[in-house]
Amino acid sequence: MSSFRVIIVANGECRNPSFYRSLARPEDYVICADGGTCHALAIGLQPRLVIGDFDSLDGAMRRQLAGRQVEFHCYPCEKDQSDLELALERAVALRPREIMVFCALGGPRLEQILANIFLLVLPLEAGIPAAIVDERHEVRLIEREVALEGERGDYLSLFPLTQEVHGVETEGLKYPLYGETLYLKSTRGLSNEFAGRGARVKISGGRLLVIKTRRATLDSLP
Repeated sequence: MSSFRVIIVANGECRNPSFYRSLARPEDYVICADGGTCHALAIGLQPRLVIGDFDSLDGAMRRQLAGRQVEFHCYPCEKDQSDLELALERAVALRPREIMVFCALGGPRLEQILANIFLLVLPLEAGIPAAIVDERHEVRLIEREVALEGERGDYLSLFPLTQEVHGVETEGLKYPLYGETLYLKSTRGLSNEFAGRGARVKISGGRLLVIKTRRATLDSLP
């Protein structure tokens, strides 16, 4: 596995470019999923690869990037994969130490948000830590454990993506779990809270979706 990190910029909502700018590093390898290129440039990121069917990327933008050593992978509009799935497949093939996905949440279509979240299975099965982040949320899918940073009062919700998730243990949360089982049909893991500035979740079996929500942003963003 390589030492660099991949950032994928999707074509969802980008309310606050400076938030994403604060997470980026100069050495990050930036992949843009089609129209996510516009968000990347607004954030101040230099794309290394733009991938998709280019239905959201006009010719003027492509010409603007032509002199910046940007690689383009173009696919037909009628395809079996979303632009973000293509971008994630490419990111996984690079074997980075971590993948972060920007601007993949929000927007008017719930099915696209769900599809983007389910795509976290791709890096999970490749053994690469990955997260979808926006101004409000950090979303991860785990089979073992994860440590998260936050603020006291931030929400942390745990959702099984398998029928059962076994051996759920948590640290740093208001309502701790001690080797318990969470079920797909239950809301038992909904809306726990950070007791301090860090939390850890560990499981022994199954796949668990871990969603942190920054409490401070709930009233400050539209």
